[in-house]
Amino acid sequence: MTSEAGSNTTPSLLQRLRGGHGEEHGRDLVLRWLMTNAAFVGLVLLIIVSALLSPYFLTEQNLFNVLRQWTMVGLIAVGLTFVIMSGGIDLSGGAILACATVVGALTMPLFGAAGAIVAVILVGAAFGYLNGAIITWGRVTPFVATLGTMTIARGAALMLSDGRTVITQMPDWFAFWFGRGFIGPIPAPVLIAAVFFIVAAVALRMTRYGRLVAMVGDNEVAAYRCGVNVPRVKRSVYVIHGVAAALAGLLFLGRLGVGEPASGALFELSGIAAVVIGGTPFTGGAGGVGLTFIGLMVIGLTYNILNLLSVSPYAQDIARGVIIVVAVMFSVRSIRAKR
Repeated sequence: MTSEAGSNTTPSLLQRLRGGHGEEHGRDLVLRWLMTNAAFVGLVLLIIVSALLSPYFLTEQNLFNVLRQWTMVGLIAVGLTFVIMSGGIDLSGGAILACATVVGALTMPLFGAAGAIVAVILVGAAFGYLNGAIITWGRVTPFVATLGTMTIARGAALMLSDGRTVITQMPDWFAFWFGRGFIGPIPAPVLIAAVFFIVAAVALRMTRYGRLVAMVGDNEVAAYRCGVNVPRVKRSVYVIHGVAAALAGLLFLGRLGVGEPASGALFELSGIAAVVIGGTPFTGGAGGVGLTFIGLMVIGLTYNILNLLSVSPYAQDIARGVIIVVAVMFSVRSIRAKR
């Protein structure tokens, strides 16, 4: 009787394991993959739908134009990737960009283009270090600290320029590389941004420093107990963000030939949106520059197709808001699934 009962129950058990549970497990794997790679899937769907809606979308000129328009936000987003992975936030990117454009325009006639580049990078690094110092030594939360620095940087830009646009003369090589040049069909500023993206991706992915940034963001106390100099790592990521925002300021200066104290408004919000849409969680400890690039392209291509379809700019802002909310929802669900 026992063997008969066993023989009767065993096939049904195997059937459940191989059939029902196997299908369920496969479905879970697919859902988990979609959840984890939601940004990439969304980007692919966006490209397909946009190509169907407009014949001009997938043209070479249009795609490079999108890349060129979003290089400045992209550089700020790369710096924000370091900051957010470490568990922080930085709202001062757009204001640092504005101050950088003014400093570059004012120093260009005095020290030449090379001197202006050095001055601009130093300004960005100084503001970044100020952010890190206020957070680590002053024990101020990143949101409040960078909000204050944002106001300081914007005020410095207005004070140095007396509230007016500063027009400057640039040498041809500066205008070529930082603004209006093309190497084949590729805009020169896109190449500069691409180099910065690649260097940042390698630093986060393949170096000890990148592992330290992720460790601090994942568990600050554990990182400290493992001998990591947590305050130094935190200060360094804000310096990287400041330098990235200053480099974005150089691209603005090279493209328009002016220092504009009102420039860069809301660039930091677009940068944060790109990082979050890409899949880097606000909680820190995970993420990457590749994900940020995907998020940046989702935002940039969304704006582009809406422009090609002559949609109102106000509606474009609504679309961006919806995308950010959906991206955060997917990010939270992805974190819970991993846990």
